[in-house]
Amino acid sequence: MTLVRWFLQAVLAIICLNGLTLAQAKTLNVGVIGFPREHGHPYVVSNIPAIYTFTALYDALTFVAGDGTVSPWLALSWKQTSDTTWEFKLRPNVTFSNGETFTSAAVVESVSYLVSPAAAGDTIASELSSLAGARAIDALTVEITTKTPNPVLYREVSALRIIAPEHWKRVGPDGYRQDPVGTGPFKVAKWGPSRLDMTAVTTSWRAPKVDAMTFHVLPDIPSRVQGVLSGQLDIAIALRTEERTMVEEAGHRLQPSPGTGVFVIVMHMVRDPRLQDVRVRKALNLAINREQISKLMLDGLIKPASQFTPPNASGYDPSLVPYPYDPEQAKRLLAEAGYPGGLSLVQEGVMGGAVSDSSLFQQIATDLAAVGVKMEVRPMTISQLSIAMHSASGLVGSLFATDYGTAPSLDSLRSLKLHSCLHPYQWFCDKEGLPILEQALSAKTEAERTALTKQVFRRYYDLYPAILLWDIVYFDAVRKGVSDMPTVGSWIRWDGISKDE
Repeated sequence: MTLVRWFLQAVLAIICLNGLTLAQAKTLNVGVIGFPREHGHPYVVSNIPAIYTFTALYDALTFVAGDGTVSPWLALSWKQTSDTTWEFKLRPNVTFSNGETFTSAAVVESVSYLVSPAAAGDTIASELSSLAGARAIDALTVEITTKTPNPVLYREVSALRIIAPEHWKRVGPDGYRQDPVGTGPFKVAKWGPSRLDMTAVTTSWRAPKVDAMTFHVLPDIPSRVQGVLSGQLDIAIALRTEERTMVEEAGHRLQPSPGTGVFVIVMHMVRDPRLQDVRVRKALNLAINREQISKLMLDGLIKPASQFTPPNASGYDPSLVPYPYDPEQAKRLLAEAGYPGGLSLVQEGVMGGAVSDSSLFQQIATDLAAVGVKMEVRPMTISQLSIAMHSASGLVGSLFATDYGTAPSLDSLRSLKLHSCLHPYQWFCDKEGLPILEQALSAKTEAERTALTKQVFRRYYDLYPAILLWDIVYFDAVRKGVSDMPTVGSWIRWDGISKDE
């Protein structure tokens, strides 16, 4: 990036941040890449950028740490009482931000919605597709039933954001978009197109250490960095390693957080039949010099991925290794597939994120060009990508950049429900391997499920359904005077962050 370009973007950042003030000494100002496409609706989406705001508003029954251990959250304990039933003991003396008392009725209402036809298109309903229903045993005990055996339900309910039942009945899903109510440490004061003001919920069971928090949408990285350097932001989410020197020389920190997913460029085989040939898919993978990208552009802090799940997730197979860099073999495979002169592809992706910056896409395009593949990169917003992945006509290119994410459960099968025949708008479908995936999803024991998951990922490794890139690591700038951010990948514990006067 030239100095002139940086200066112009820095000026734009100051303009965008006009009116952003630290009016309260204990207001935490955070720069993010975007807002959830449905604002505060807790079930429509589950990925970035929704998780940035949702972890401030909502709580689930359990919380999965970065090493995979499961902690009590709104549920203090749980046990599986049969193949298809689980009993959860709930945390007492918890209230929602509107004053409602948290009881088993809230869990029943949450589950009842997710298994209803109204939730058919919601991402969380898909992720928790094994749910059959729930019933209250008493005020602080709830029984959840599943359609098939699910030995990892205690992990999966880390995605079950609990709603305030009376408020939900009164305003419905549409009302929750602008007026969300949860048991988290903050509540919404005002939600605008590019600014979200939250105030602390001092009665929350995990009360925050600041009085308020404001999220500011600043899609490009220079704007977020400039916000920190100018003192108008306390935290800038999703930066790159190349911002480290600038941030640290100003006395601030660039905090790395090991992620819970793998960054990939998905091949849309339904939209582009050329990609149905495994030789083409393998060629695209062999053309990428992942080690070079990691060394030169990511400071070696991000490692090439060896499979379609990260090392800290269930089902990870340490025997698999990253795809080699072999441009000559890539050329031969393309010629064998009928493309000796190469081919042209359109790739859609979000710009301005730590692992999806335009410079990384351009380097990948350069590697592909060396084997005769022309990749045109078309930028889109993160909300546009989220909508496109969950609609029949949203994606127009042959490729799109996203992640195989496992948060919050760190269960590898979470991502495969999207990247498989089970997704309602498919881009990859391994019909031959589908029975193995279905067996894994209905396994009676966690050990059996993990073993079957490894089989599925072994097939994916050999089928090359996406350009496999690297295990995600997030980099966030934190101003001096602000404590470290407790994170699990991009899942941030906002209640654990403090700030000096």
